[in-house]
Amino acid sequence: MVLAKQFGRFVLSLSLVSLPGCQLLQLVDTDETPTSVMMIDHEQSIQVINKQMAQYLSEDGRESFLNQMLVALESDNRDRFKGKDPETYSWWNILVQPNQWKEAEIKQATVKGVDTSYHFEFMDVPYRAKTTLHLLAHPDTNSFRVGELSKDEDFNAIAKVEGEPWLLVEQDGMVKGYIHQEYARSNVLDHDILSTKPNELLARSENARQITSKSELFGRYTCRDLVYELTKDERVTTASLRACRKQRKIWYIDVPETNTKPL
Repeated sequence: MVLAKQFGRFVLSLSLVSLPGCQLLQLVDTDETPTSVMMIDHEQSIQVINKQMAQYLSEDGRESFLNQMLVALESDNRDRFKGKDPETYSWWNILVQPNQWKEAEIKQATVKGVDTSYHFEFMDVPYRAKTTLHLLAHPDTNSFRVGELSKDEDFNAIAKVEGEPWLLVEQDGMVKGYIHQEYARSNVLDHDILSTKPNELLARSENARQITSKSELFGRYTCRDLVYELTKDERVTTASLRACRKQRKIWYIDVPETNTKPL
């Protein structure tokens, strides 16, 4: 009951701060204003979150917490989640904000003839061909061929045509054409948010205008702001992060904002 009241005050004091091009969650405690640390380096951010979990959660509890974080990010009808580690007797609470669609403009080296004028959902997910596949210039079965993938050949699905079952294939930094997603399978072995790397393509998008020798790709991707609280006895750690989506159940940490309350 005490935890519920604590998290209730925490949630009520949460406010959105608008910044040029993005939104960040600002944590404001009712008793004091904590010092927030913006983590820029992804690996450093992972280290901070792992350290927090090590202070509160067992191995099984850690897995349950991260799984519930993924459930929260995928949920369309709930925004609050909670759980307990039966081994350490620690509790967690998770609050997730609505989806935010982010527009992006990318420039990427492209095989001659491949049409990149469509609107995309950016992915950056490793895939493997189920069979020998023709690479097509357009997302259309009647399109002409610009290349080929062998059975079991690996590639990167750089994007998906918005609203259509077509993947844009990238290999060695080169966009090589389209294939139907039915004939490929994802190579992602672990969907843990901490083990998923950021989308490097989107990280480079800020410099897109400086690149003149590459094809333009326009599209969007989904991000959600998420707040979690870890509690044991009188110790409470709260933090917020932004997670962005590559495809269903594959999310990565974008730019987290972290605060820890010591004993």
